[in-house]
Amino acid sequence: MKFGERVAVVGKNGAGKSTLLRLLTGEIAPDRGEVYIGPSVQAGYLSQQGWEGDPDMTVLEAFREEVPADAGTARQILDRFLFYGHSVFRKMRDLSGGERMRLRLAQLMHRDVNALILDEPTNHLDIDSREVLEEALRDFRGTILAVSHDRYFLNQLFAPVYWLENGTLTRYEGNYDEARRKRAER
Repeated sequence: MKFGERVAVVGKNGAGKSTLLRLLTGEIAPDRGEVYIGPSVQAGYLSQQGWEGDPDMTVLEAFREEVPADAGTARQILDRFLFYGHSVFRKMRDLSGGERMRLRLAQLMHRDVNALILDEPTNHLDIDSREVLEEALRDFRGTILAVSHDRYFLNQLFAPVYWLENGTLTRYEGNYDEARRKRAER
């Protein structure tokens, strides 16, 4: 991948997409070969679960744990991610999966990262949350690598597309629909 690319990895369930992301984040080590991440890459990872941490923290506390900001600035940022008014004082244990995902995205967008690694980011999201996610990703000025089964999401934001099957990644220029057509022609 090159800086600024917005790349999707697609394939059937069980093909190894999430494993690939876990290799890239260093969560697991490769059985053979090596994973090379450029020295200037500062990656942020959005897992399928979104934010994970102390369930007794409030949304505001959890956000500020990762993003150095005063309470007022933090609340303004969280407002853009649909945490309005007193909702910033809700306990993490009371949040839905989509709300956890939005919080983690807010944290990543306001940290010093130049690459995002996203594992099924649209899972658990309602329509408003999906719009927040898409807008935040459009505004992000770094590199994005996403695994998703959401065709609309993939077509809107990602090209090229890598298709993972039988342990091999094949690169297709264009969005998901174009990649699917080119793959069928092969």
